[in-house]
Amino acid sequence: MDRRDFSKSAMKLPALRYGRTLLPASLLAAVVALVARHQYPLPADSGLLLWFSRLDPLLLVSYLRWEGAFPAWGWLPLATVLLTLAAGRVFCGWLCPLGGLLALMHDGRAFVRRRLGRGPGAGRPAWTDRLRPYRYHWLLALAALMLLGSGWVLYLSPFHLLTSELARLWRGEVPWMAAALLAAGLIAFPRFWCVYLCPTGLTLSLLARWRRWAVKAPAGCRRCGLCARACPTGAAAAGPAWAGADCLVCGRCAGVCPAGDFALAAGDDGHTAAAGGTFTRREVIRAGVALAVATAAAPALGRPAGAQPLRPPGALEEDEFLARCSRCGRCIKACPSKCLKAMPLSSGAASFLTPVIVPREARCELTQDCQRVCPTGAIASLPVEKAVIGLAEIDRARCIGWAEGKLCLLCQEQCPQHAIDSDKQDRPSVVNEKCVGCGACENGCPLEQPAIVVRPQPKRRRP
Repeated sequence: MDRRDFSKSAMKLPALRYGRTLLPASLLAAVVALVARHQYPLPADSGLLLWFSRLDPLLLVSYLRWEGAFPAWGWLPLATVLLTLAAGRVFCGWLCPLGGLLALMHDGRAFVRRRLGRGPGAGRPAWTDRLRPYRYHWLLALAALMLLGSGWVLYLSPFHLLTSELARLWRGEVPWMAAALLAAGLIAFPRFWCVYLCPTGLTLSLLARWRRWAVKAPAGCRRCGLCARACPTGAAAAGPAWAGADCLVCGRCAGVCPAGDFALAAGDDGHTAAAGGTFTRREVIRAGVALAVATAAAPALGRPAGAQPLRPPGALEEDEFLARCSRCGRCIKACPSKCLKAMPLSSGAASFLTPVIVPREARCELTQDCQRVCPTGAIASLPVEKAVIGLAEIDRARCIGWAEGKLCLLCQEQCPQHAIDSDKQDRPSVVNEKCVGCGACENGCPLEQPAIVVRPQPKRRRP
C-alpha cells in the first residue's frame, strides 16, 4: 500500500489521548463500586459485573468445556474476539478494568519522568525481551491446564483476579497478587503482566496477529525511538512499519512522534507483517515442554486427598467445582453472614482460595446470593431445598439431651428448615429429608466442641 492509499484509509490516532486512560480507569472504578455493593441484599445492578466479566473469551472456553452448549451470553466474548480480529487488543487497552489500573500506573510514571526532565517513558528493560519467545508456550501450558480441569487459569484472567483482590482487600487481608502486579510494573514496566503473563491478553495478542486494521508509523519516520519508549507494551516498531500484535491502539506513539501522525489503517501488507513468525523445531520442542509441564502439574492442582469441605449451597460435585471455580471471591464478598471463607494454602493448591463454609463461625442464611454472583457456574442456581450443603449429624455421647437427659434443643430452635425433631424425652434427631446442611444447628450448639456437626454430602451435578 503506498503512502497515498494509506492516508485515505487511515484513522488518525492523536484524538485517542483523551479517552485512553479515562475510559479504562472509569471501568476500573465501576468494578470497584460494584464489588463494594456485593452485599446483602444484593442491589438490582449486581448483575452488571457478571455481564461485564463475560466479555472475557476464556470464560466462554471454560463454559463450553463443561457444559458443551453455547450460552445465551456467548455473543459478549465473541464480540471481544471480533473486535480483536478487526483492530487488535482494543479490549486490553480500553475495556479491561485491570488494564485501567496498569494504564494509570503507566501514565503516572510517565508524568513523574516528565517532571524530572527524563522524557515521557523509559521503555522496557532489555531482559524482558528474552521472555518474549516463551509467551505463547506459557499460554499453551495454561490452555492445557484448563482442559485438564484446573480453575486456576480463570483466576489469572483480569476480571477474576481483580475482583479476588478487591474482595480480599474488603476482608482486611493483604491483596498479594495486586501487590505482585504493581511490583512487576515498577521493576520491569507497567504492562508486564499484560504482555507476558495474562492468559486473556496473550489469547487476544495471538488473535491480533490476523487483525484487519493495524497501527502504522508515518512515512517520514526519523527512527528516533520515542514511540518505542512511550508504547506501554513494546509494540511500536522501529521505522515506518506496522505495530506488533501487542498494540493496544492507545495512541501514545502518536502523542510523542515528531515526524507526523501514526494511524490505524487497513492493508494486505499490514496484517501480513502483523502475523509474522515461523514455526521452527525449537518452537516445537518448547511447545512439547509446555504440554509436559502442564500435564505434570495437573494432578497437583486436582482434587486433594482428605475430607471434602462444605461448599456454598448449589456448589457442583467437588471435582467439577474445583475445575470451574475461578477464586474470584465474589461469593465470599456477597455472603450476608460471612460464613464463607477462603481456604488457606495449607488446604492444598487445588483448594486454595476456594470458598468454604465454616458453620461454627456463622451459619449459611440460604439467601442464595452466592449463586447469583458466581460468574463460572461453579455454584449452580438451585432452590433452597435442593441446594444440599451437607447433612447434620448428632453425637449422642456428647449431646446434652442424649448424654445428660437435660433439656436443650437449641439446635431445633435455630434450624430454619425445621429439620430437627425431638422425642418425648426432648432428645433431638435430624430429619434427613429436610436438612440442607446450613450449619445453624452447629453454630447454635452451646458446647465448646459442638455435639451436632454438618458433614459434606455428594452434590447433584446438575439441577
